[in-house]
Amino acid sequence: MNFDKNKVLRIMTISIIFLSIMLAFQWYYGKSVKTKTLERALLELKYVDKVEITKQMEKVVIYLTLDNIDNLMEAYNSIGDSIKSQLKGQPFQLKIVNNNLYLEDVFNDKVQFIIYEALRTGEFTKMRDRLDELEKTVTENSASGPLKIQVFLDSNKLYLHMKLNESNYYKVIEQEV
Repeated sequence: MNFDKNKVLRIMTISIIFLSIMLAFQWYYGKSVKTKTLERALLELKYVDKVEITKQMEKVVIYLTLDNIDNLMEAYNSIGDSIKSQLKGQPFQLKIVNNNLYLEDVFNDKVQFIIYEALRTGEFTKMRDRLDELEKTVTENSASGPLKIQVFLDSNKLYLHMKLNESNYYKVIEQEV
């Protein structure tokens, strides 16, 4: 059997070029097309205001700014389902971006301690009573309007929604099992 070195060299060159084109297309598809499709799908949801998607290590990190939501638990689960269907099993992390520093301070200084204590002890009715007291205290001492704190629970997460006038603060906290 005779091997023509020129034929082998041409076949190798064509194979390398074809493989490079395929890898470049796969990179572009994964980087741009999937990301843009996911971003468009999330922006179509009525409670999503802004989306920023980054890829870190082996997972996709999605930063969301939310509009006014009545039920954070339903909205969060709906967003999660939408992301799962778009990413088809690829690992992701969903982070909510809040822009109200006053509500963030209220959470950091007061609310988080009440919530984490309830998560540890399981005394959620005490948590609700203490949050009601906090609502009254902040409302009486604030000239900016009434504070409203909503908490939703499921078996895995606690969903916190604080509202002051038109400003919202959302937080999803994992429950330890």
